Amino acid sequence: MHPNYQNKRIDHCMKNENQLFSMIEPSGNLKSSIMDKIRKEEIKKATYEVVLSSAASLVSISAAIFFVISIVRDAYQSGLSEYISLIFSDGASLISYWQSYIMSIIESLPILQITIFFASIWVFAWSLNKAMTIFKNTRAIFYKVN
Repeated sequence: MHPNYQNKRIDHCMKNENQLFSMIEPSGNLKSSIMDKIRKEEIKKATYEVVLSSAASLVSISAAIFFVISIVRDAYQSGLSEYISLIFSDGASLISYWQSYIMSIIESLPILQITIFFASIWVFAWSLNKAMTIFKNTRAIFYKVN
């Protein structure tokens, strides 16, 4: 097949496509109504995510407060404060028995409550970061609609 014939054929097909697509022109409102619908869906999704992240933040900070109270109560009941006060009252004898002393402190620590406390603080920081990121990224969407 001759190259010029190929180019003429492509040009002919392109003209037919342009004529075909010019006949199927959408109405003037279509683009704006589609963009409005997309923007409303983005706002809906962003609002849902911000509310969930904020709720997770509130629940996690409430859990952290509860577990701080629980840690203090359990530390008092286990005698942790007495072990720690030994550092100030009899520090010289602790040097010779430091391994037993550290094991006693570790055994008296409320490990589960401390772990849950740090986990709730992590969830609080993560969800607050997520909520602020979503709000910052979608702030322009809220302004465009209103």
